[in-house]
Amino acid sequence: MAASLTANLQSLTMNATDSDDMSQSTTNPIIDLLESDTAASLTSYPASSASRPSSASSAPSDDLSKAHLPGAPISPLFEVRDTPAAGRAVFATQDIEANTLLWRAEDLTVFALLREYKREVCGQCFAYDYGRDLRIRDQVVGFAFCSEECQKKWHQETGKLGVQAWTEVEKLVKKRSKEDNDMVDIGLPRPQANEIAEAWEETKAQAELVRASRMVELGGEGVKITKQHRKAVQKALQQPIQPDVMSFCVSGLVARYNHPDKWEHVLSLAVDSTPYSNADNLKAFTRTYLHLLAVLPLRLLPLATPETFHLLISHDSHNSFGIRSLEDEGSEFFGYGCWPSASYFNHSCGPNIVKRREDRVWEFRAAKDIANGEEMNITYLGGEEKDMARDARMAILRKNWGFDCGCERCQEA
Repeated sequence: MAASLTANLQSLTMNATDSDDMSQSTTNPIIDLLESDTAASLTSYPASSASRPSSASSAPSDDLSKAHLPGAPISPLFEVRDTPAAGRAVFATQDIEANTLLWRAEDLTVFALLREYKREVCGQCFAYDYGRDLRIRDQVVGFAFCSEECQKKWHQETGKLGVQAWTEVEKLVKKRSKEDNDMVDIGLPRPQANEIAEAWEETKAQAELVRASRMVELGGEGVKITKQHRKAVQKALQQPIQPDVMSFCVSGLVARYNHPDKWEHVLSLAVDSTPYSNADNLKAFTRTYLHLLAVLPLRLLPLATPETFHLLISHDSHNSFGIRSLEDEGSEFFGYGCWPSASYFNHSCGPNIVKRREDRVWEFRAAKDIANGEEMNITYLGGEEKDMARDARMAILRKNWGFDCGCERCQEA
């Protein structure tokens, strides 16, 4: 019966993709994703390496493809190329003078604002007033805005169904006083592929019952809701809530529904095969999946699958940019977001590009003169690398991004 129920739900939306059909398979789709190259299994585009050594270790090869990838930046000043050791990278196609504007990344696709900052940071432009609450608080959806214009724009871009989704999630979060934010132990090891697959597999039986119970809302014939179904929904709703993980998942789901083309852009990014920071983080995602099945608008349920959420975190993990305050050198961390076109610039501890956020847009400028053919790099360390020793830089890059930096500065050290 579960297969027919899911099929009925899928008829509610035109935006469900072929990847959703994997939920009908008798095999574990998460295992299939983990055993394959995740991006390549769903698109025809080669995936970047999750490790991103830079500069000296990533010289381009004339034999490697320069084919344009969905969401990759395009400019007469540079091109994206595959490299032998660093996945994809950006190289200058002409001599570039210092301070030249190279790229404006306007393609924010998925983002999460930390709940503790939602009253202080505009949900549309990320404006911040030194910790003061913003004057417009849309308590129905759980966001605050710096102006009526930003509020109106957020509603337009989120769409009617997206607003409904945020409304239901905010209702759920407000009902619950217990959150599991404090449960996360940063000292725990990262879950490996088999542990990830097992965790998602454990949600399968309960998820099928929750989906079936939602069918009653359609008035479908032959759907008999039992005590077991009701218990499954109740159990899902009673689990601890991690609001920040939930915000990230809702943002991704709504983005996939509203802009399936941008979802393709996310899928073409580098893959992190072990994206969950620890077991508690993985558990927060599986719980969020069950929470969302219980409360989301029905038209979003075909996209609410383990595959969607695992693909989202595995492609975002090494490609997100921090959303920080602009007025005080970034001392306040509000959240993070994924701008696919910005993710093609690799790291260097001696970067030749500086980046700066203006509202929802990242601007990239030449920090110095750049020669034709030179790789164009940003820093992943937010400027802190200037005063850090090589070992300290290496430790952070290895822990957070999973690679050993091979830039010129690190090699000289």
